[in-house]
Amino acid sequence: MFLKFLFAFLVMSPFLSLAQLSVEESELMARMAPNSTIPNELVSTRSVVVYQNTFTAKELQEAHTFFQQTGIDAVAYFDIARLLAGHESRKAYAANLLARGIKYLILFQKIEKGYRFIFCPFNGKPDFVENNSLVWQQENASLNELLKTVYRFAVSNLKKTNFLINDLPETDLTVNVFKGRINQNFSPLVKTFKTAIPRFGNAAADAELEAYLKENFPVKYEFVDPQIDEAALAAKGFRTILRYVHTRGLLAKEILGFDMTQQARSLPTAIVVNNEIQIKTILAEQTVYKFFFKNLDYGDLFLGNKWDADVTWQDALRNHIEALKLNQQITSVNK
Repeated sequence: MFLKFLFAFLVMSPFLSLAQLSVEESELMARMAPNSTIPNELVSTRSVVVYQNTFTAKELQEAHTFFQQTGIDAVAYFDIARLLAGHESRKAYAANLLARGIKYLILFQKIEKGYRFIFCPFNGKPDFVENNSLVWQQENASLNELLKTVYRFAVSNLKKTNFLINDLPETDLTVNVFKGRINQNFSPLVKTFKTAIPRFGNAAADAELEAYLKENFPVKYEFVDPQIDEAALAAKGFRTILRYVHTRGLLAKEILGFDMTQQARSLPTAIVVNNEIQIKTILAEQTVYKFFFKNLDYGDLFLGNKWDADVTWQDALRNHIEALKLNQQITSVNK
């Protein structure tokens, strides 16, 4: 679905003065409708700032200091790539924000002409924003001037009731995305039980996905709606579901529970060539897809026995499926 929203965003969106955005951030913004009025509960309720990883600690602190003076209770700061990394990330962060009583998301972005804030009502769901959600945005070449503008609008139009606001931005809060065990191997269940394959929600991508799996994934599977409840799938007899994360390589490894004590500028990715594992390297900060199978009964993840993420979803899926076939010698025919 995000591919369809991205096309609409590029053609019709009012947010065209932007720097490079991820597909997921673009899709999020495609559902926003800019409004000239500052949100009337901005200084009386709780907010969360979601920012791009290009921001420095100094910039986040400067923003938080002004928010504190303004009465904007920004209770946490999250890298937006964490929220939008995949299905599980969206669910986990949405539940966290809902439990905190968050009213607004504040998108903090660097654009070609400087900086931008977008203040948007949080809808309490994993898609974060309703379609055509009215948002208030401000941008300026200077971060300091931008913050002063937000301050002036707030004190002129709103009654401040938030007074007990932390002095420092909370940027190191962690959200547990996965509840089950994380296994760096393959699940044998894909050989004996039907696997759920969520659609992308885009006709071209879904057709390509279907064609690839029909030719290369010779076990039982069925395509399902990407937002379907996993408990409902388990009740129908599914035992595994194919999922992925899509974010920076190092962040993807962190989210998926890999040991992050040793980091490098590049990450080795396992690919299969002529039925043999070969290695190619991808920059650690490059955005990649990483597929895995999730057990629907216990929530356990099966990541494969080697890191096989890749830049396109087609290559990442091919890497994972081919490695699975090598590992388990899958030869049965899909029915």
